Amino acid sequence: MALYTDLTQGNVRGHLLRFAFPLVISNLFQALYNAVDMIFVGQFTNPAGLSAVSVCGPIMNILIMTISGLSVGVSIVIAAQLGQGRQDRVKAIANTCIAFYGICALALSLVGWFLTPAILSWVNTPVSALPGATDYLRTIFLGLLFMFGYNLIGAFQRGFGDSRSSMLFIIVATLANILLDYIFVGLMYMGPLGAAIATVMAQALSFILGLIYFRVKDHVIRFRPREIRIHKQELKYVLKIGLPSALHQLLLNLSLTIFSGIVNAFGVEASAAYGVGVKVDSFATLPSDAINAALASFGSQNIGAKKPERAFAGLREALKISVGIAILVAAAAFFFAPGITALFNQDPQVIEYTTTYLHITCFSYVFFALVFPMTGFIRGTGNVMYPLKNVILSQYIVRIPVALLATHLWGFTGVGLAILAGPIFSTVSYSLFIHRKKPEILRLGAEETGPQA
Repeated sequence: MALYTDLTQGNVRGHLLRFAFPLVISNLFQALYNAVDMIFVGQFTNPAGLSAVSVCGPIMNILIMTISGLSVGVSIVIAAQLGQGRQDRVKAIANTCIAFYGICALALSLVGWFLTPAILSWVNTPVSALPGATDYLRTIFLGLLFMFGYNLIGAFQRGFGDSRSSMLFIIVATLANILLDYIFVGLMYMGPLGAAIATVMAQALSFILGLIYFRVKDHVIRFRPREIRIHKQELKYVLKIGLPSALHQLLLNLSLTIFSGIVNAFGVEASAAYGVGVKVDSFATLPSDAINAALASFGSQNIGAKKPERAFAGLREALKISVGIAILVAAAAFFFAPGITALFNQDPQVIEYTTTYLHITCFSYVFFALVFPMTGFIRGTGNVMYPLKNVILSQYIVRIPVALLATHLWGFTGVGLAILAGPIFSTVSYSLFIHRKKPEILRLGAEETGPQA
């Protein structure tokens, strides 16, 4: 099949690096969307403008990461079918996903537009930031079709073992976003609204490039309107794998939004600082997150091909790579925190708050480097429910209660301590799960054919 990379043969580390590196770049540039908005708004407006974009950051992450969670399911089921040699089923799965994503995007755009004031109220948006945040978030909701579209295209490509093509689309789109931010925010002084318009236009460009690629390259997935429809059996298959992952991401990022509400009570400078800190955290964990996605496809293909030992070899290599990178990134974040913060905003109070935050959360990067590969491995072997159970425990039983207690005792500093508590718990939880389930996973690879419909 055209454009399909077989992950069941060849050097394990080489496959993971070749697969993960484009994902790191893709995730880096995708994360730049909101970060670039924050930089331009922070430099050309005031703390209220930066706070407006910062407040919307966790809300956008809920949307993006929930879509990404569902897309993990899409990648896994396509990879599993390819690993089993069932190429005939891939096309029906893809056309079902296109129709389903389109319906979800349109429905969520409409609901999000009307609920924007309520959402911003729920997260305690500072009064001075409310007008800009409303303009920003409503514009993002209007462009959800493009956000859904380019995430789906990336999911298809990861299922085929191709992470390079979508990387190129996102690089072009991010460069366009920077240019548009300069025009709308830097030259036209449109503030948060201009930043949101730039983001939507850049996402539209990425989506259009993806459509052109699939058609020109004669891919098995062609995005032909007459072929796009929902096949009930295929939809059930995708949702069985994808919904737990989507709900996992929804609950994870909802907890971050709850954190945003806790932080916003400390004032506009703390709100801006938290937005900057979370953005730095997201950049720092990009390599681990990319290995997560790579290992999900790698594990699914190899389990589908009845090679469970190779899937475990992939996990071991992924952990080595991920932890090594995380140690370097954590050190950089610790020593250069003030300078990194100054890229977003020059306000002394924002810099002080963000530096305090990063001096604590940078230690979480090493734990995330353990958690993310294990999450991808567990999903790739078809055990999609456990990450969902873990996020409930780590976020709502551990992290949020720790945040409430720690902020009561130590103020803004307590937020960083609570952030650190989550991945420590998850590292222990996932390690115990994999150790306990290893014999069962080996049997799954030997006796079954991967995640089942």
